[in-house]
Amino acid sequence: MDDKERTTRLWVALFLLAVATWVGCIPTRVLSRIKPAQVSLESIRTIAVMRFDGSYGEMLSRRVYNRLVEVQHLNPKDTPQLRALAKRSYDKLEDTEFLSALEDFEADAVMTGHVTADLHDMHGTDQVQVTEGTGHYKKEKNVYGQWIDVEIKRTVVRPVPYIIRQASLDTEYSVFDLKTKWVVATGMLKQTYDEKFGGDKECGPLGHKLSDLPTPDGTVDELAARLATKLVAKISRMKLARMIKLDKGGNTMVKQGVELAKAGAWEEAVEIWQQAIHDEPDNAAAYYNLGVARESLGDMKSLRMAGELYKKATSHGDKKLYRKAMARIQRAIRQSHND
Repeated sequence: MDDKERTTRLWVALFLLAVATWVGCIPTRVLSRIKPAQVSLESIRTIAVMRFDGSYGEMLSRRVYNRLVEVQHLNPKDTPQLRALAKRSYDKLEDTEFLSALEDFEADAVMTGHVTADLHDMHGTDQVQVTEGTGHYKKEKNVYGQWIDVEIKRTVVRPVPYIIRQASLDTEYSVFDLKTKWVVATGMLKQTYDEKFGGDKECGPLGHKLSDLPTPDGTVDELAARLATKLVAKISRMKLARMIKLDKGGNTMVKQGVELAKAGAWEEAVEIWQQAIHDEPDNAAAYYNLGVARESLGDMKSLRMAGELYKKATSHGDKKLYRKAMARIQRAIRQSHND
């Protein structure tokens, strides 16, 4: 072995030693962020919704509760009297004081989180061409052939004030399984708002007039509604992802969408399946997977849309998987009507 090879091996050994030392020094808290295999939303049915921390925490928790009411496979339980917990990840819940407060709850899990809001308005003025009356009139015939007085108009440039409202609402959320004491879902979500009122929008057919500017609380409530929809959709899909089988058949795009969905990226998966149908209108697997994406949202409108997508999948491919999905949706809709 020459000196060059001996030196190379020495550097490799030192590198591996450094990596091993670094891994050994990783705090247990960091390792606890890795989701254990047994952690799942599969057995969760009833979720107690706690008041989220933050200035608009109560607003978001109310919106989340109302959205959960619409989901067929998740029953919410309101618990406004309890405070939200500190930020947690995929780790065991060992807060004895908090656990004792939940002993009498008739719920499988509890959802909590922290909310951060930001809102500011930017004021300005646009120079806008507007049409105005001159106070002078001329004679013109109307559609009935009658002579009438019509005011003469002119176009002028006037300063028109505007307000650009920019806002955001962020939440860090966690769902705790009250039986296993594990965090079964955690993450961060954000919604943003950027709208212009007045100015050059004042006179446009689709623009927002300055008088349409909502109150700050109204804007945040709109963001809370959007955020709640996104949060509940994420939780709902996580619950059913392991219970409803996706179809890996079809082309490469369909398979790519399945992998994204399994990783939790449902919105990206839906876009890919929609593109697959655009390219191949008879792609049964793409229709079926879109049906699963809709069904997992859980509300009645989504269930009906899922039924239509499953019907299209069945018309383009006769699979037992598709027929079982159709029967499942019909049972869910009937059960909802009976309730």
